Amino acid sequence: MDISLNQITYERLKKDIMTLALKPGEPVSASKIATRYGVSRTPAREALVRLQDEGMVDIYPQSKSEISKIKVGRIKQEWFVRKSLEMGMVDSFFEGVTEDDLNRMRECVKRLETLGMTPRDHESAYEYIQRDDEFHRITHLAAGKSLAADIISNTLPNYRRLRLLIDLENANKDRTINDHLKLVMFAEKGQKEEYRDFLKEHLSHIIKDMSDMKEQFPDMFEEE
Repeated sequence: MDISLNQITYERLKKDIMTLALKPGEPVSASKIATRYGVSRTPAREALVRLQDEGMVDIYPQSKSEISKIKVGRIKQEWFVRKSLEMGMVDSFFEGVTEDDLNRMRECVKRLETLGMTPRDHESAYEYIQRDDEFHRITHLAAGKSLAADIISNTLPNYRRLRLLIDLENANKDRTINDHLKLVMFAEKGQKEEYRDFLKEHLSHIIKDMSDMKEQFPDMFEEE
């Protein structure tokens, strides 16, 4: 079996899960995935197993498989990981940030503003989250914390799906953009403590947002 086909199938399935094109709780099988992506069952099965290991697919032997629901308990833990890492990088960020970093942060905000005017679908919401992540990754790398940047970018699947659901509903778009503008402003002025306090507030919005999304889409969530 061509290894690259396994990887491509895995990446396509993962993106469909992360963009909610495949919804939490939706039944899934190797046969369904094979048909969806025009591949044989072997790479489809491999993709399902890999994503089970990453907590995005639930496989019940001899019964069924389904896209994992967004787990409330895991969101809180994943949010704690992100918040702890980001807050722990503030001092290093202010020591290492350059004018080039600030320019790239400003450019990310402009792209967020442009995307904010785009009608919402799975692709545009995914792109919006990627630009949001890029903004924060710039600060992580400026702080010299590439491992922390990779952890935040490549893990935390429940937290990331919740963020996308919020954006897909076009909720709090203006708040998000204004928050990023304020973070740039504090960084420009060298106001570290103001930046630190506001970053904590910015990262904490998601707890209230989660309650709103659970109320609107109870079938997508699972209490642990």
